[in-house]
Amino acid sequence: MILTKQSRYYLISFITAALFWLLFYFLDVEFINISFFIMAFFWHFALLAPGVREKVIVQKTRFSFLSLALKFNYYLQMFIPSQKIPFGPSVVRAISPLLFSFLLMVAGGVGNLLFTLLGSLIFEVIYLRLHRVTTQVNKDDPEIPPAIPNAENIHE
Repeated sequence: MILTKQSRYYLISFITAALFWLLFYFLDVEFINISFFIMAFFWHFALLAPGVREKVIVQKTRFSFLSLALKFNYYLQMFIPSQKIPFGPSVVRAISPLLFSFLLMVAGGVGNLLFTLLGSLIFEVIYLRLHRVTTQVNKDDPEIPPAIPNAENIHE
């Protein structure tokens, strides 16, 4: 049985998330910390899922949280020169879940940002191992965001 690229991506990501959730569960880590880990892990999962970016940006999903996360990441990648440092796009992708977790911690008063960092780090390590990305800076980096089309240019 040969899996497609998208199926392989989903399978490896979900198995990794489940294994780490079980590990934290059996280590008796607080539920809020597990939630921060899972949130950061799946935040990166959604940003890099094959075909999701194109579907969310092109379709008119203005009030979608996924659309907000993708566009926020797009603008971060535009304004932060991530191509100059090794693993720059990974670092930029980790900023938005950290900000969101920080806001949740301020509002709720509990939690640990280290679990957010751990979730981001583990997903990026799995993703880079899966795609065998080199540390050299590549001018044709697929993580450089595509232009967001204007609403006037999209006609359904």
